[in-house]
Amino acid sequence: MGGVQHNLWVPGVLFLLGGLIQWGGAIVLVEFQSGPLYRVIGHPLSISCNVSGFSNPLAQQDFQLSIYKPNKPGLEIQIISTIDKDFSMGGYGRRVRAGEISVERLSVTSVLFKVMSLEEGDEGEYECHTPNSETIYLGTYHARTTVNVIEDTLTATSNDPPSLSLSEGDTITLQCLASSNTYQHTHLSVTWYFHGDGEASPHPIIVLNQYLIVTPGLGFEHRYQAGLIGLDKVEDVTYRLRMSRIEMSDVGRIYCQAQEWIQDPDRSWYAINQKNAPATTLKIKAIEVAPDTGSMRVHMTVDKAQLQEGEELSVRCTVDARGMAGQFFSVAWIKDNQELAKIGPTGVLSVGPEYEGQQRRGELRAVRLDEEKTHLLTLKPIRIQDQGVFHCRAWSHESGGNGVFTQGPSQDSPTEPITIKATESGLAVAMETVMVNISEGGELRLTCKVSGVMGQLSVTWQHRAVSTATSPFTDVIGLSRVGVLEVGAEFKQRKVGALRPAVDTFILALSDVTSSDAGTYQCIVSEWTTETDGNAKKEHSQSQAGHVEILPVESLVTVDLRSRDAQVVEGGEAELVCRVRGPIPVNVRWSLKREGESAPEDILALSNTGDITWRGDPGNYQLSVTTSPNQVLHKLRVVKASRREAGQYRCEISAFMQGRYRKPQSSNQLAVSIQTPVSDFSVDNIDKKLVVKEGNEVELTCTLTTVADPASVYALTWFYTKPSSSSSPRVPLVILGHDGILKYPEDQENQGLRGRLIFSRPTQRTFQLGLQRAHQGDSGAYQCQVDQYKLSNGGNWERTASAQSGTTDLTVKPRESLLTLSSSPSLLDQSLNTDIQMECSIVRATSESSRFAVTWLSQKGERNETILSSDSDAVVTPRAGLSTDQRISIRRLKGQSFELTIRQARISDSGMYFCVVEEWLQHPLGHWYKLMSSSAAIKLSLKDTVSDLSVNMTDLVIEGQEGKEVQLNCSLNSDDPASLYGLTWFYTKPGSSSSPRVPLVILSHDGILNYPEDQENHRQQGLRGRLIFSRPTQRTFQLGLQRAHQGDSGAYQCQVDQYKLSDDGNWEQTASAQSGTTDLTVQGLTESSHEDRCMPVLGFLMLLVCFLAILIIALSIKLKGRGSAGKKKQTTSLWAEVKDVEVELRGNEFKEKISSGGEDE
Repeated sequence: MGGVQHNLWVPGVLFLLGGLIQWGGAIVLVEFQSGPLYRVIGHPLSISCNVSGFSNPLAQQDFQLSIYKPNKPGLEIQIISTIDKDFSMGGYGRRVRAGEISVERLSVTSVLFKVMSLEEGDEGEYECHTPNSETIYLGTYHARTTVNVIEDTLTATSNDPPSLSLSEGDTITLQCLASSNTYQHTHLSVTWYFHGDGEASPHPIIVLNQYLIVTPGLGFEHRYQAGLIGLDKVEDVTYRLRMSRIEMSDVGRIYCQAQEWIQDPDRSWYAINQKNAPATTLKIKAIEVAPDTGSMRVHMTVDKAQLQEGEELSVRCTVDARGMAGQFFSVAWIKDNQELAKIGPTGVLSVGPEYEGQQRRGELRAVRLDEEKTHLLTLKPIRIQDQGVFHCRAWSHESGGNGVFTQGPSQDSPTEPITIKATESGLAVAMETVMVNISEGGELRLTCKVSGVMGQLSVTWQHRAVSTATSPFTDVIGLSRVGVLEVGAEFKQRKVGALRPAVDTFILALSDVTSSDAGTYQCIVSEWTTETDGNAKKEHSQSQAGHVEILPVESLVTVDLRSRDAQVVEGGEAELVCRVRGPIPVNVRWSLKREGESAPEDILALSNTGDITWRGDPGNYQLSVTTSPNQVLHKLRVVKASRREAGQYRCEISAFMQGRYRKPQSSNQLAVSIQTPVSDFSVDNIDKKLVVKEGNEVELTCTLTTVADPASVYALTWFYTKPSSSSSPRVPLVILGHDGILKYPEDQENQGLRGRLIFSRPTQRTFQLGLQRAHQGDSGAYQCQVDQYKLSNGGNWERTASAQSGTTDLTVKPRESLLTLSSSPSLLDQSLNTDIQMECSIVRATSESSRFAVTWLSQKGERNETILSSDSDAVVTPRAGLSTDQRISIRRLKGQSFELTIRQARISDSGMYFCVVEEWLQHPLGHWYKLMSSSAAIKLSLKDTVSDLSVNMTDLVIEGQEGKEVQLNCSLNSDDPASLYGLTWFYTKPGSSSSPRVPLVILSHDGILNYPEDQENHRQQGLRGRLIFSRPTQRTFQLGLQRAHQGDSGAYQCQVDQYKLSDDGNWEQTASAQSGTTDLTVQGLTESSHEDRCMPVLGFLMLLVCFLAILIIALSIKLKGRGSAGKKKQTTSLWAEVKDVEVELRGNEFKEKISSGGEDE
């Protein structure tokens, strides 16, 4: 009893807990857009993912998206996450970082997964996962959908010219060819766009959408309603745009855009592809009618524009032609831009297909009146469907005399709408189904029901194809009021019938429908009465239309491929199931595409009659077929699987209908991999490093670590990878096939290994690769791969195992140069006009097989000039302007010494000489390369032992007065009449030992006098125009400095160069000498100097004053003497005390002697 109570208690608790859970919160549900979805490679993909059921519906949820690919359905590859930026795996990480794959958040619980451009590898099963953000798990946190990536087969082209020149009022027709060859059932929409000049973006002219509905674009509605714009589908792929009465505003570009639509499992239509055809540019010229030329105008008059159904419509077209005598005219009546009837230039009437029946019944008539100027069209009884926009169109014709007319331009009349009002009648028509979908090859049955019948009834079934969506209807079949059938011209060879199973029911039956039968069908029911004269009269007509879509046979049959044995152990079995759904018999073809092969290989073909054709090895496959009401399973069994049977399998079906095979449909690819049985086969996988010198031999070893199986054979490949690059490919060097054939792949040509590789197998377990004459380009990673082969059940050698060795990193170091030179002697003193030999010897070389190239250089100023060079082949090359028969030559002495000979040395040959030796070694590949170069220096000093050049070397110190002239002398101590002399005066600033010598005047040996530009920069001297150079004698050179000033103070020195005529007739410098230094000091004009100048004048004035004073004193004394004589008392005189007095005046001299007791004058 207790056990029973316990059993009742457990379910109660569980029920209570379940109720609490249900009461406490909803079930989490992740919804992914349902599949399978078909999207085009290279085009975008967007899939929405939504989650619901969390306790807090306002909390933001995260999403993670992954993919499971067909070849590895159990492997999750992470793509993108809203919470983890490092979520992506493999190549998806790069695409996520580049923005090619993204997740757009639509709400807190919804995202949109986007791929900008699908790749072939994007096909697979996508999963959207929402991490749980609550404490309990309840519900479904992930959802999956399948995405199939299909080929891009949509094309949109145009055969129209890129540019058209038209006149205003012309009519143009442009064609666009659009098609798609996808296996899936898709629809096409076509839009014609107009991009006017100066407009930012194009806008549609007219659209045929995926529902096969024609709609005019914004701004083109009026022209479409007037019948001036139309879109027709011609055959299967051509879409024709017609535009009448081109306007000046139509200048611009016109092109068509094709879009491919597919219906997703949620029944919504999705545009999977889009292509634009090349555009055509319209250039429109305004019409200009010259007043003096012939012209034509067309007028249309309508007796009554609003009529009652059953009345008569009269439309007159009048041609007003001026200046066109002798011309013929044709006139057409146009309704809704479709030609209703036309009278040609000879008066013959032609009627459009929509009105052929009315013409036969006499309801439509057209005649020419008034001397060919007026044309009359009558329609009676008028019908509701006869209303529309009417206008007339006329052409002028010129007769060629042989009955052939040349048509001129057309002219249209203004348009006028005609309205037909239905008479009061109870007649009503209704089509049972206005939208019919029927499979290709089936029977189309359309039913029209009538009501309110008063009299006899007739019915006409008409059809307008999708390809001619704006064209008039054509008759399919008609049933008269008395039961007579009349089949339309286009359906006379078809199985078509019109039935009337009841008084109020009319049925159209059309068997074996094709894709061209799709479109719009209408039944027109007319009511007839009998007049008093017994004639029948059509009183009323009513119509009803319906749309018919023909499903192609490809959409009726589906195929897919699956297997539970995608991975098979070698020698096992695998079964592949090709499931075909559909009611139509098909042919089935099996194919296999192996890895590395460009095209698949057919295995077998099964016809719809049961015949099997084997194209592969029938011993490896078995075929069986299982039939059920809804599907047929074709099973392909792989027996004794080997690597030959590994690859991508596919089954392809082709439906057989109406006596022909339709476009093939392929299943998905299914990868079957053959796994090798577990083997103990292994190779030494220890990594090694090897360093060798260039030119040495390298030996690489690959060793099996297991005992060689005597029942197996082995194949081996040596690989090479360039160093320092992880992306460098592995290049096969040597391939030993399991059949013992040794191959050297062509790639080794790029490495220069031909002839340097030696392959050997000293033991059953050891493989060796020898590399002779190694060089730096051989550095890198070497690795061997050994494949084990065993004999299969079919008698073929098949690979059963494979292993790779460790990597041997080889480093080939270059040879280090040991080149050492010596020069003998390093200082060389020689005399002019003697032969000089300079020797350069190699003390040590890197290799005995080295070659040497020698170049002799001489230092000229700050640069070195090449004299002669000898390359590694001993070919001597002189410098430009120096031939080998001149006085400089080089030769190689015994051993490794090189000699430079200068014959009849000149003073210009003095200086530094360099011997540069390049060492060349032979590369292992055979070419020579330069290893290193070394140099030795020799200084050559030349002196002229017989030179008698001598210059006055005495140093002088002179002073000059400012403003006065200063003369500087440079004298030769001896003079050679066979020599010429060049001279340079130098100046150095005073008070600085580092001041440069500035050349003032240069007299060349050929007598040219030059004042260097440097003296212009020496502005403190201002010597330009104050220097006077002269040579008063052969041995004397003078430099005059006029108007000297203190800035001219400094050291002056001359340098004399002696030149003599050489044996080859050139003047060459043979000696050079410098004079002593003349230190010049220029005194300025000071105040003391002015006083000195005044001293002679003052002295003269003082002497003159003194002389006058003495003279006055003497005269006064004399005068006193004369006065005292009268007194007779005077014994002595002043002059008596004066002995001899002598006074010397400047310019005059006189003497006066006064002696004691002298006489008076």
